[in-house]
Amino acid sequence: MSLVEEFVRNAEAVGVIVHRGQAPDIDGAGVSRALYGLADTGSVVLAASPEEPRARSLLPAVHVTLLAEDRVLPGLAELFEAVGGDLPSALAIVTGPSRSADIEQKLVVGVHGPGEVHVVLLPVAQTEAAETL
Repeated sequence: MSLVEEFVRNAEAVGVIVHRGQAPDIDGAGVSRALYGLADTGSVVLAASPEEPRARSLLPAVHVTLLAEDRVLPGLAELFEAVGGDLPSALAIVTGPSRSADIEQKLVVGVHGPGEVHVVLLPVAQTEAAETL
């Protein structure tokens, strides 16, 4: 199984809606670009910057992440190897919709962030085009 296929399987298992090549048209959704994807957990790695403010992934009820297929890594060890000492000021690893069981141990989705998370996998040829979004 390829890294991309493993990513899709694990992302869908944690509640992520995965699209290939075409971003969904969702009013009010926050859209950001992932630095990397992690195949073993289906997580996306977001790096905060002036061009990629954290509010895009935290405040809207729906978050859409654009992820280039060639940026999917096997796991956390490979992520830290890839970023090395060049860590951004804030690095978020997002694994599905926000979840909390703080109150009476009852699981609630979307309390501390988006309740709906989409990942758009972009083939390498589309990655450059997505940079204009």
